[in-house]
Formats: sequence, C-alpha cells, structure tokens
Amino acid sequence: LVMFTLARVLQSLILPPGGFLILMAFGFLIIRSCRMLGRLFIASGFILLYAVSISPVTDALIKPLEKTYPPLQEKATFRADAVVVLSGGVHDLSWLGLGPQASETSIERTVGGVMLARRHRLPLVLVGGSGDPAKARVSEAEAMARIAADLGVPGRDIIVHDDARNTLESARSVKRALRGKRILLVTSAYHMRRSVVFFKKQGFEVVPAPCGYRGEHRTLSYHSFIPHAAGLYYSNCALAEYISLAWYTIIGEL
Repeated sequence: LVMFTLARVLQSLILPPGGFLILMAFGFLIIRSCRMLGRLFIASGFILLYAVSISPVTDALIKPLEKTYPPLQEKATFRADAVVVLSGGVHDLSWLGLGPQASETSIERTVGGVMLARRHRLPLVLVGGSGDPAKARVSEAEAMARIAADLGVPGRDIIVHDDARNTLESARSVKRALRGKRILLVTSAYHMRRSVVFFKKQGFEVVPAPCGYRGEHRTLSYHSFIPHAAGLYYSNCALAEYISLAWYTIIGEL
C-alpha cells in the first residue's frame, strides 16, 4: 500500500498542472542567485501549462492513443463469454449523506458495457476497487453495479470484482474467474492499448470495445488557442497513459 501511494503521489507531482507549477516555483526560488536559469524555468512552466490546455495540443496527445483500436461496430457479430468493464473513478459523497457515486468516466464505461451486455446477452463483469489512496475503502465496481442495475441489468448477470487498484491488478483479478475466456473489454479509448495487452498476457482472448473518445475533429480558429480546463484534464489523462506505457514496458509487463 505504501509503494502504491508513493507512486500515485509521484505521478501527481509529475503530471500537469502539478509538475509545471513545481517548475515555475523552482524558477522563482533560484531567480535571485541565477537570473537566467530562473527565468527559463518560470517561462518553461508557463508555456507548457498553456500548451497542454489548448485543444490542438490536447488532440495531438490523445488521438494517437485513441486510434489504436477502432470503435466496435454496432452490428458486428462475434463469440464472447462476458463483457468486462474497467472502472474509472468514484466520487465520495458521504458529506451529502450519499454513498460513493461513479465518476463521469466510470458512468460512460458502465453505460457502454450495459449496452453490449444487453445486445449480446452476456454477463457484465465490473472491475475496480479504488485507484485513489485517499479513498482506499471505496469500491468503484460497486458504484458501477448500482448504475447497471438501474439500467435494467438483472442482478444475476452482474459480477463485481472490487479488489483491484489499477489496470494490471484488474486483469489479474478477472483471470481467477474467467481464465482463458473470450471477453468484450470496455474502457476509455485512450486507455485501451495498455488494457488489451494486460488482459491478453493473462490468457484472455480480447475484443476491444473502446468508449469515451476525447479527441475531436476541429477546425482551427482563434478559439482553439484559448486554454480550457477540459483540455488540461484530457492532456493529463494522455500524459498519464504515456508514462504508464513507458513504465510497464521498462518493468516487462508490456
């Protein structure tokens, strides 16, 4: 748990906006003793923070990830044993007297999985404990299961795996119940490349069913260069994925 928490903290410090703010703060700290270098750090942090907040840069970062697997064709026919949906976060609304609620990303993945499960009459496997050390006891999969039930999926067709904190652990968790099966794998399009490899390495036959596309076809205009919070968030998602791909390649999991 300690190593997992440290890894999450380190990732938050590297990714925007944290990493770029640290870069600027360091520039301010050294600017009196080393004016040119201090100015360089401050300017670099500012320029990078601006860049990842505008749509042309956001699209350039996230589209290569989303192009890895095409959208699953609605009328496609294939054999599969289950629909596996990976969680994407949860909101703890206990301060309102409510239980944990699936995040927007988890909702769109759940809806995509429910549509496939109902269309092909397959069991729905929801996977995810909590990837946030601050919410270690919150079950993302359980929050998603409540949405699936509200959307009409019978309880007997919903299988919950809530002992996984990340994608690799999710693949290992599902392996114990569905070893060697052919699955429809549902997750955000930018997250699919790594997910497919992890599940294939656990012995699954995988049919990718990406959802939640972030990249768009846009015409360049002055509006394209106005920074937006959504652009910053999507760039953060893409950069986190590139870092994960690099790390898991280094340690031999990809």
